[in-house]
Amino acid sequence: MQLAELERPIIDVVPHIFKRPVLHVSPADSLLQVGTFLAIGPQIYVDGLVVLDGQKPVGRMGGQHIIQYILQHRDDWFHAAASQIMNHTSSAVEASDPLDTALEIFRKTKFAFVPITIDGRLATSLSIRDVLRLAADRLVTPIGELSSQLVSVKYGTSIEKALELMLEKGIRNLAVRTENNNTRIINDRKILEFLLSFEGRRVIASPMGLDAVSLELLDPPAPKYVKRSMSAAIAAQFLTDVSTPCLLCDDSIVTPWDVVMKGLLKA
Repeated sequence: MQLAELERPIIDVVPHIFKRPVLHVSPADSLLQVGTFLAIGPQIYVDGLVVLDGQKPVGRMGGQHIIQYILQHRDDWFHAAASQIMNHTSSAVEASDPLDTALEIFRKTKFAFVPITIDGRLATSLSIRDVLRLAADRLVTPIGELSSQLVSVKYGTSIEKALELMLEKGIRNLAVRTENNNTRIINDRKILEFLLSFEGRRVIASPMGLDAVSLELLDPPAPKYVKRSMSAAIAAQFLTDVSTPCLLCDDSIVTPWDVVMKGLLKA
């Protein structure tokens, strides 16, 4: 990919994002309200939410922000408002700004979602998945060169310990090894779905909390494997499917972050 492509305005490089509605919440909305959008699977798939005060974006949030808040405020997390959870850093990027302005925010904050405005008013949002289309058109790099270390735990690991590890490593996908040494993948969306369920709320409020429940309860799905020699362009096409949060190749993992931040930015 040529540097000039990254320097073009967002509205020109990814025009498709301006054709869809943008989900937003207000600063006063409750955690349970905003969390529902991020916990639902492929039916309503969003990588983040814009926190909107009137017409002005004042923050953004993803599933990891909600999970972290729940772990830090176990006794009263359900009383939290979006304003207490949201990320305030770089609340928005103008549609006329170059694409690499948004990608630089992704890199600095490790959160690949940002509101996009036109003359200061919310127009849409950009996530790392939106940029996969560019990679699918251009990248010939073998996916094995872009993959990351796979972090894994045993099937009987508690949800508590799994979440602590994911937050410590800054990852959204965790490999789970079964007793037969098969690999499953659990991600933060699947865990958040459980945390916000009736059963999840009951577990959080119990004396042992999330330490008493293992990942086995969440029935993690099997991952999709690819060869290390596969081009990043083909991998990007697989990852545009919202039911495919990541790909495995041997003992490494490939996510949209790997393809875009390692592939496009270094191409």
